[in-house]
Amino acid sequence: MSYTANRYENMIREYILDQQSDSYNSRNVNFQRYNNLKVYMEPSKIKEPHFWVRIGISEACFLILDGTLLSGSIGMDTKFIPKWLNKTGVRDELMQTWEDAQKVNYDEVSKPE
Repeated sequence: MSYTANRYENMIREYILDQQSDSYNSRNVNFQRYNNLKVYMEPSKIKEPHFWVRIGISEACFLILDGTLLSGSIGMDTKFIPKWLNKTGVRDELMQTWEDAQKVNYDEVSKPE
């Protein structure tokens, strides 16, 4: 079963905020910054299993298999995405979503406007 982009957006948002809250700078965490976090895939443009994370006007593309940054940057938050991918089950869920997107031949999966 594949999951919606909204589920991944919530998972990434919670992970980043948890990581930042655990740091020494927890009083300066900007929670509102992550209200517009978006996750999407573009199978027609990039053939390798990947996903994009957009926060505000910044976006970055990561490989699902190993978390490698393919393109872009989301600033200091870029470092959290490969760590999030290593959480139990996350990579498998994303791969299932990728495979489902390939079956239905989506041009773009949940790409924000």
